[in-house]
Amino acid sequence: MKNMLLTALVSLSLSVSGQTATPDRLAAVQSELEWLNMDAIRLAFADMKGMKGFDAVALQPAMDELEQLAKEGFVGIDKGGAALAAAERALALKQTILLSNPLLNGDKIVAARFILGDNARQAMAPELGTQANNWSNQESARRRGFDAEIVELSNLRGKTSLRTVFKPADSASIADLKLHWDGNRVMFTSLMPDNRWNLFEAPLDGSGAKPLMEMLEPDLEFYDGTWLADGRLIAVSNIGYQGVPCVSGDDPVGNMILYNPADKNMRRLTFDQDANWNPVVMHNGRVMYTRWEYTDLTHYYSRIVMHTNPDGTENKALFGSGSMFPNSTFDVQPLPGHSSAFAGIISGHHGIARSGRLLLFDPMKARKGIAGVMQEMPYRNRPVKDLIKDELVNGVWPQFIKPSPLSDKYFLVSAKLSEDDLWGIYLVDVYDNVTCLQKAEGEGYISPLVVRKTTTPPAIPDRVKLNEKEATVFIQDIYEGEGLRGVPRGTVKSLRLHAYEYAYVKTVSDHNWQGIQSGWDIKRILGTVPVEDDGSVMFKIPANTPVSIQPLDDDGAAMQWMRSWFTGQPGEIVSCVGCHEDQNRLPIPKRVAASQKPPLKLTLPEGGIRSFTFDLEMQPVLDRACIACHNGEGRAFDLRDGQKDKRGYGTSYLNIHPYIHRQGPEADMLVLQPYEYHANTSELVRILKKGHYNVQLTGKEWKTLYNWIDYNAPDKGFFQADTITSFPYKGYPQIDRRIELTNKYGNGMGVDWKQEITDYAAYLKAQGNITPVRPEPLPPVMPKEIKAKGWPFHVVATGKDSRMEVELASGVKLTFVRIPAGEFVMGSYKGEADARPISKVKINKPFWMAEVEVTNEQYAALCPDHDSRYVDQLWKDHTRPGYVANAPFQPVIRVSYEDAQTYCRLLSEKTGRRITLPTEAQWEWACRAGSDTDFWFGNLNADFGSKENLADASTTDFAVSGIDPQPMKKESSWYPYYSYLPKSADVNDGNMIQTDSKSYEANPFGLYGMHGNIAEWTRSDYRPYPYTEKASAPAAYKVVRGGSCFERPKFSTAYARKAYYPWQRVFNVGFRLIIEE
Repeated sequence: MKNMLLTALVSLSLSVSGQTATPDRLAAVQSELEWLNMDAIRLAFADMKGMKGFDAVALQPAMDELEQLAKEGFVGIDKGGAALAAAERALALKQTILLSNPLLNGDKIVAARFILGDNARQAMAPELGTQANNWSNQESARRRGFDAEIVELSNLRGKTSLRTVFKPADSASIADLKLHWDGNRVMFTSLMPDNRWNLFEAPLDGSGAKPLMEMLEPDLEFYDGTWLADGRLIAVSNIGYQGVPCVSGDDPVGNMILYNPADKNMRRLTFDQDANWNPVVMHNGRVMYTRWEYTDLTHYYSRIVMHTNPDGTENKALFGSGSMFPNSTFDVQPLPGHSSAFAGIISGHHGIARSGRLLLFDPMKARKGIAGVMQEMPYRNRPVKDLIKDELVNGVWPQFIKPSPLSDKYFLVSAKLSEDDLWGIYLVDVYDNVTCLQKAEGEGYISPLVVRKTTTPPAIPDRVKLNEKEATVFIQDIYEGEGLRGVPRGTVKSLRLHAYEYAYVKTVSDHNWQGIQSGWDIKRILGTVPVEDDGSVMFKIPANTPVSIQPLDDDGAAMQWMRSWFTGQPGEIVSCVGCHEDQNRLPIPKRVAASQKPPLKLTLPEGGIRSFTFDLEMQPVLDRACIACHNGEGRAFDLRDGQKDKRGYGTSYLNIHPYIHRQGPEADMLVLQPYEYHANTSELVRILKKGHYNVQLTGKEWKTLYNWIDYNAPDKGFFQADTITSFPYKGYPQIDRRIELTNKYGNGMGVDWKQEITDYAAYLKAQGNITPVRPEPLPPVMPKEIKAKGWPFHVVATGKDSRMEVELASGVKLTFVRIPAGEFVMGSYKGEADARPISKVKINKPFWMAEVEVTNEQYAALCPDHDSRYVDQLWKDHTRPGYVANAPFQPVIRVSYEDAQTYCRLLSEKTGRRITLPTEAQWEWACRAGSDTDFWFGNLNADFGSKENLADASTTDFAVSGIDPQPMKKESSWYPYYSYLPKSADVNDGNMIQTDSKSYEANPFGLYGMHGNIAEWTRSDYRPYPYTEKASAPAAYKVVRGGSCFERPKFSTAYARKAYYPWQRVFNVGFRLIIEE
């Protein structure tokens, strides 16, 4: 061994004293010296000492010599001579030491080699057979025009020898190599003679390759596969006849199938909206893979690592759900000797395709974000930052792809170390060593695998029952987990379930096809099921169907949005503890009500399961309850069903959807606050609840309205059938072929959504014509004149003793102004019904009120874990979560009444003062500041531009488009559709979202932002007027006062009232403090 090492040292040392330092030679040495890391080499050397087969004694002289050379340094290598010779000697010593790793003792590597010629140094991963972007499967990758082969490399510690294992004919590509556990054969993706992708197997002896899957259907392709321990295969296939919706189906979507070579039986495993990538068997026999999904998620950041049993049961998120970092995690590989950790390549959405940064993850540390990252290689001491960026790895070097763990510390990987380097095979380790094993001018290498026999994982028996058409869902406690955090027990009364039907290939399916700010997919209403008082529920769902759940309150309105799906396999019991529960917490089994009963059947929607379409669901409600007035005559906008515009939108849809607050196609990746988009945050619901011209909806109509809101206010609910027909895929009519393939390979669960819509239309027709109902006129409002002594009045200038500062933390203070006692007339006959009757109210004692709402900085002083997050952005292609709402100077939002009271308690304890929220009487008195007008500065039509931050002309800047969406030009054909937010367009207050309230004028009492910026909690219960603080029992809602930057003046007056649940965290509500003496 010792003599062999000395020979290697001589052969690898290129230094000859006196050689000329040619530019190429010098550049190569300088490049390699960047990766000469003595600390890393020492650590690896120390680690290898503990490995069987490592001759530390023989290598110690090499280590000592390297230490001395490194200590002396390599100054002057540009002049050649001894300095250059020393540098080359050091690099040879490093190579010898690190390649002596016993994990390479088998001395053979198999990899794919691509002859790239003059393009080798410019080539990126797509030139090595990968997809050309980060959103497509292999079906979209280039198929031919390559010079590629699978090679075996040997003599790794000397002059490497290469031997061809397999070379495809007709310039076909090679992709996704997998070595069998027996170490004597390799699986890969390549082309059949008919140019379709298939999985192949090649023995390493070079005796040829054979297809692994019989091409059972003339239109199906198979790629990106893995062996299973029982001899079956998992592959990705175009079996779903789906297209990536954000590119209107230009790229076909691949989902996973299970195939048995023994009997040629095939079954579809996943029913996912978008791509599945890189299935690989874990040590426990389960299969991990990457799934892309964006049913109402930010699609640049939603590639999630999943794990499942080989038969598709127990399919769950493993890492990345609910986090924006990293955007994409490809090429996942479990770490040997570790029960949960894995390696993966992180990349962006746009930009560099498929290659990127090499990270190690451990889901047992955390299931998402940087908390679950063990380290980045080769940067063990560099913290991984939570970087939110579309082109995540553009300009990043080295670029890695296709890692192959040799242990939990050492890895083979294909890498390109710098922009003008070659793609080579490298040994990298957790200590930061990067050691080249093979690269050659004009070539590129990918998917390196050490040839060795490894332990076959256990074979997990199938749990599916293919004679069944349903799965059972059991939820132990819906209140467990962050999904319903803060929601009182007993609030969830039922679950609404819907299924997704996804876009077709080359079919219009972009974010604005289903509706404006609606979503990507068809949502099929499956039904509802009641939840037990203890939060448990067990019920049946159709198997092999992507199902999503919405928890409903007593009114039938959603409190949370799953924004994803799960699929139950035939006969499977899908079990979870709660709603977005922490999977790293061990569940405590308990006896619950639902488990004592047989599983419930879903209560099907009246008229049958079908897609939710505006014309068939909402229009009948409008026809009965609204169009008697909203008939195209007079000032009321038209809500009649009428002619569609050139984009297929109807008049009634375009007129009513602007009054719905919803998340749109791309909401925050983080788990939403419960009630974030609850129906009571929509203007339409608020005005109807307050008796809008006495319009009376039936219970069924209310539930239909809530359902529409909860589905993101869709319009169409279908894909354009004639367009799909005009684009046959693989020569087949897509709609029919999808049904056929799902029935054949998905246990008979094909969905004919067109027929469902037709059947429901026939059902409605059979109910007879709808007669519009004109609401009964409300009794005339009889204003009663009430006067208050000394009111209205003009505020006299106040002195220094009218202001007071309270310190919250070091350098963080809150200023209060003194509000005098007095009396005034509260409410108004000019506003909504809940602002009357008016009454005289006396403020008995003066009090102190904060001059501004509590800011994020001030809130964090006592409650540091809160994050106000962002304001929603319209359109798609979001590169960030939204518009910043958590800047220190902005008012805190998404705090509940209960949160605000907790803050008051903490500050009271800190200061010894009685700090609380104002009553709504105190709030209105302070807001009016002596005035009896709609606003402290005038009436409803007053110019508020310098006074308050309300929905104004700048609200039009919400109409955005493009990548990292920016304000549209008014000439854009989409501008009329996306400038829909209600606003006072003739006033410009200069801000689109909330800002520092002191950007505007104070009222005469010295208070800022009372009418706008954000609305504010009071401590009053929401009750009918006349106003009183005396009540026998607490009310269901608390009163919120003031308007916000998202509301028009008529909802922002001194007397305007809103009502929310005390636990509800609202997107435009914060609070303002008072001190009572």
